Amino acid sequence: MFYVKDLKVSYGESQVIGGLDLELGEGEILAVMGRNGMGKTTLFKSIIGLLSQTSGSIELEGTELIGMPSYKRVRNGLAYVPQGRMIYPKMTVTDNIRAGMDVSKLKKIPPYIYELFPVLKDMGKRMGGNLSGGQQQQLAIARALVTQPKVLLLDEPTEGIQPSIIKEMARTLKRVRDEQGISILVAEQVLSFTLDACDRFLVMEGGAIVHSTPRESVDEEGIKKFLSV
Repeated sequence: MFYVKDLKVSYGESQVIGGLDLELGEGEILAVMGRNGMGKTTLFKSIIGLLSQTSGSIELEGTELIGMPSYKRVRNGLAYVPQGRMIYPKMTVTDNIRAGMDVSKLKKIPPYIYELFPVLKDMGKRMGGNLSGGQQQQLAIARALVTQPKVLLLDEPTEGIQPSIIKEMARTLKRVRDEQGISILVAEQVLSFTLDACDRFLVMEGGAIVHSTPRESVDEEGIKKFLSV
């Protein structure tokens, strides 16, 4: 239901991604793994429209997204949680979530958001900047979900989060997939998290996909070699 075909992205004269192909199935959680600097964030920023492409196609349920500004890509079904979360620190938790509703037809925050993230209801009046890293990540995902996406992009969601919260996040992503029917694309370096959460694994190196495997036949040691410095 979501395709990236022959995607090429450059910074000036330097090509960062060269001819990348990727597909995401309906109801699938796909991990894009790799060390820092291998092109994961560039890929995600290109998909959401924050970086322009030199060539290629990005298609969601038959709609070509190349050439659309970011806000139109969101209206067509993409949601993006960037690395570092980028919540609004001087807005309340509730207002942070409501900010995502500007592009949807929702009039109030859906109950399932608080079922997924009960801490956000308890902290609704607290400033976003006063939350822990794990709570801010939950807030950023909640803000993305109220846009009512078909595809959710998560860039390094475990960064700066304690291990117990990481395991809970893996369970939550599977609930989002199962209960809301949202396909999920995760850029990540923490293999234990992706093993808990994801159905299929891709590895990026030098701006290209160099390894692909389904969860049932994943080679953990092989992926670890790609992730090691």
